[in-house]
Parts: sequence; structure tokens; C-alpha cells
Amino acid sequence: MFLLLATHALAECPRMFDTGDILEAANSAESAFAKADRAGFKDSTAALELRTSCAAEVLSVNAQARIHRVEALGAFLDQRLDRVPLALAGVFATEPGHQIPTALLPDGHPIRGQVTAAMLYLHDDLGAELPKPGSGWIEADGTHVLRAPSLRAAILQQLDGQGAVLATHYRWPDEVGFDWVVPVAESSVATANLSDARGTAERPPSGEWGHRAPWLVLSGASLITSGVLYALAAEGRADFDAQLALDGDVGDEERANYRAKLEGMATGTNGLSYGCYVAAGAGVAFGVVAAVTW
Repeated sequence: MFLLLATHALAECPRMFDTGDILEAANSAESAFAKADRAGFKDSTAALELRTSCAAEVLSVNAQARIHRVEALGAFLDQRLDRVPLALAGVFATEPGHQIPTALLPDGHPIRGQVTAAMLYLHDDLGAELPKPGSGWIEADGTHVLRAPSLRAAILQQLDGQGAVLATHYRWPDEVGFDWVVPVAESSVATANLSDARGTAERPPSGEWGHRAPWLVLSGASLITSGVLYALAAEGRADFDAQLALDGDVGDEERANYRAKLEGMATGTNGLSYGCYVAAGAGVAFGVVAAVTW
């Protein structure tokens, strides 16, 4: 039943499209927009929307930003100016720091004037609760979440328990319901028939790794630092041991300089050793915190 439902949801797709196909349609649409070719833009946008809804894989960050960008251009041409900042907000939510080329939108273009307004939709968005599939999860603009943005446009992708894409949908904030979601029943047989390049590891529930990631990163960084300090301390100790002993007939000044040199080497090596121990202890401590909050 699960496999039949998934097949039915994609029945209107002539074929499945990858990220390259989607970027190709986005390039075509933007090229037509830059040439003021409305008919070409309309055809290319229709192709982009079809390929997006028939995506065969999880869309890359850049591909999702480009889809939002084309939707902003389309809203502008359709005189749906209220939707322009909503789509632009999707661009910057998906890919912070995204740069819109001046060849597409020259300085002073009205769409560029909506960027500031678009940024306002990135804050204080309570979102709309997403349905919970029987298996797998739903991503909004490439992020596993429990709620879809309700103030801006978003690209939603439903994935099965193996990470295979079941459905992709471009959602405007005024849209009601989630009719596009494929009803998924738990089925190990069906799950085995739907897999993709993402592998077979099921994605952890929302937030499961999020609170742990900083501790794991700190633990790894501390242990690496400890290893580096240990290597430096070992090298310093080797240099110390390699120092030649002074002859008995050297002067007092030379002997004092030699002693000061050795003491400096010892101090540096000891400092590296202590730093190694501290970093190792911190790494273990951070690792324990991550394990305890597992």
C-alpha cells in the first residue's frame, strides 16, 4: 500500500528530475526575465515548478534559493507585489548571504528594494504545525523541522524512513492544509523499495542532534588540541635530551647561560604538557556531557 501511495503521488510526473535539471530550468527562467521575454519566462517557470514537484532527490541549498528567486521574479511580473518579499525571504532563509547578480536585477530595481522587507519575515515566525507521516519526516528549505514557516514562502520535502523523496511542494504562507503530503504507512517491505543516494540511515528526530552538536564539536576540538600539544611537548623533550653536556672547563657566564637555556626549554615543555592534560580533560568532559544528554 505504501509503495502504491508513493507511486500515485508522482503519477503526474513525466519523469523524476535531479538538482541539475532544476537549476537548468531556473537558469532558463532568469535568462528570459533578463531579456524581458515574458512568454519564455512563463514557459521556463512552468518547467521549473514541474521539475521541483517531481524532484528525485533532496534539493541542494543553492537549488532551493534559486527556486525562491524565480518565484520572486514571477510574483513581480504578475503584479503580486505582496508575494515578492515572501519569496525573497525564502531565498535568504535557505541561503544566508545569497547574492542576487546585478545582471539579473540591476541596482535600483524594485525587487531589490524589497530585500529589507523580506528580512523582516525571517523573525518571530511561529510557523504552522506539519503533519506527522507514519514514517520519515518533512524538511522545510532543507531543514528537518516540526513546523513550516507561516510568514514566508517555503520549499517542503517529504522523505521516507530511508531518506528517499516522496513529495516536494512550494508553499506560500496563505496556503491552507497539506494535501500534497503522501500518507505513509509503516512498511518494511515498501521502505526497502524506496531508496536513494542518501543511504539507509534514518534521520534523527528534530532537535536530537542539535543540542548535542556543540558538545561533540568542543570534545573533538579539545582532543585534537591535546594531541597537538602532546606532539609539541614530546618534540621539546627530545630537544632537551639532545642538548650536549658542558665541558668542565667552561666559564661561569657560559654555564649560567646554558642553565638558563635548559630551564627555558623545560618550562616551555612543561607548559605544553600541562596544556595537553587540560585539553584532554576538557575533551573527555565535553564528551561525557554529550553522552549524558544522549
